[in-house]
Amino acid sequence: MALSKPGYADDLDDLSVRLATEAKICAVSAAVLRNGHQARQLSVSGCGTDPGPAAVLQAASLSKPVVAYIVLQMARRGKLSLDSPLSEIFPNGYLHRQNIFALKEAPNVDTVPVEVLRTVTPRALLSHSAGFPNWASKGPLTPSFAPAARWQYSGEGYVLLQRMLEVVTERPLQQLAEQEVFAPIGLTGTAFKLTPAIQPNLVSGAPRQLRFPYEIAASSLYTTANDYARFVAAVLGDEQLLALITRDPVKLPMPNLFWGLGWGIEQRGRSAAIWHWGSNPGFRSLAMADLESRDAVVVLTSSEAGMPLAKAILSSVLPGDHPGLELDLVR
Repeated sequence: MALSKPGYADDLDDLSVRLATEAKICAVSAAVLRNGHQARQLSVSGCGTDPGPAAVLQAASLSKPVVAYIVLQMARRGKLSLDSPLSEIFPNGYLHRQNIFALKEAPNVDTVPVEVLRTVTPRALLSHSAGFPNWASKGPLTPSFAPAARWQYSGEGYVLLQRMLEVVTERPLQQLAEQEVFAPIGLTGTAFKLTPAIQPNLVSGAPRQLRFPYEIAASSLYTTANDYARFVAAVLGDEQLLALITRDPVKLPMPNLFWGLGWGIEQRGRSAAIWHWGSNPGFRSLAMADLESRDAVVVLTSSEAGMPLAKAILSSVLPGDHPGLELDLVR
């Protein structure tokens, strides 16, 4: 079902309600952009209670493009270099927390030596090509291959970017994001940790969900579909930023699939799309934007069964092949 005709809104409602009901997903929130402008908002429930357009859900790894946005904005202002080694910022090594998701436990810390950081740049971290694993929760953080050798998705890399930003600016990520992203774009229901402002509209998700008392750049973003769509619109409206994101991307081991600075990139004929997904306990999310039409979709769900629904909504708004959605990680 391609939602391109004038009455596509009703079809999107029908599809979303049916799939949410079948999967028993209690909160689905989506927003659609047409030509870079918000055209459609959707909130449905498969368990009887409409979450409403102001519903705040965990966006999980949709955090990463927001962190990348901050890094790229600072690089454009000359506050940091994308190609300078991290050893310049961490001359005594990087203190890595192994149990970062043990939210109520004391940190278990190791040090990534400065010798390793001499080979790592912000650019490599942004494009998941620095060689770090996704998570090193049971031991020290060590690269598994030399930077730029290949692509390997890494949440650890984005936590390292977070620490870099906090050292350079002397501000925590939440405060920095408010100044660089949330306030300028008008994201009133978005935060990198639980805050009083978002609590009234918070969607619970599954019982085993995490509740983030502190910022984790790779996965702790709370947001609404409308807010994240505004963020995507801001990215689409900045040609210089898009050029930075998409120039010289890293090739993935699948046809027509690359990774840029903060976003996955699908080659779509003569055009391309940027995209990302999110997966936290109790939540699944998905976002994609076509760089030619400037059409985009954001889907947030409060269920670990939410990804098939998110993929169906995305494919209805943006028809065609989407090789990124076939990655094993996107489920």
